[in-house]
Amino acid sequence: LSTIFTRMSEATRLEQSLASVEREHFDLAEVVRGCVEGYRLAHRDRQFVFDAGAGLFPLNGAPDLVAQMLDKLAANAVEFSAPDSTIRFELRREASSARLSVFNAGPLLPAGMQDRLFESMISVRDKPSQAEPHLGLGLYIVRLIAEFHGARATARNRDDGSGVEICIEFPLAVNPTA
Repeated sequence: LSTIFTRMSEATRLEQSLASVEREHFDLAEVVRGCVEGYRLAHRDRQFVFDAGAGLFPLNGAPDLVAQMLDKLAANAVEFSAPDSTIRFELRREASSARLSVFNAGPLLPAGMQDRLFESMISVRDKPSQAEPHLGLGLYIVRLIAEFHGARATARNRDDGSGVEICIEFPLAVNPTA
C-alpha cells in the first residue's frame, strides 16, 4: 500500500505543481546527454547510447522536469529490455521541432495500446511476473511533462519488429536568448 500511495502521490503532486513551474531557456541535448550518462552508471547491465544531431536544441521550459521525464522513459526501457541490450536515445531536429526518441529491444506493444499507453493507470506488463504493484503512471507522467512543454508523446512498435520506440516531439524555442 505504501508503494501504491507513493506513486499516486508523485503523479498528483506533479499535476498540481505544473501551473507554478518557472520556465527557462535550456538546451535539450545537454539535459539528455547528462541523464544518459547517469543511466549508464545506474544500469550497468544495459548499454545506453545517445545520438544527437548537430547544433543546439533550445527549449523553453523546465530542465528538471525534462530530466524527470527522461528517468521515466529510461526506467520503462530498462524494464522492457533484456540485460546486455542497447537502449538508444536519439535527438533530431525537424523544422521547428526537436524529436526525442527512445528505442529499446523487447516485447512489442499489443494492438491498440499505442494510443492508450500515456493514460493514467494503463499498463501492458505481465501482472503475475511483477515483484511489486505497477500502476501505469510512468508514461502518464511523461505525457504530463511533455504537454507542459507543448510537446506530444507517442509510442509505436519499431519497423523491424525488434522492440518499441517512444517519441516526444518538442517545439523548439523561437528566440532562446529572450
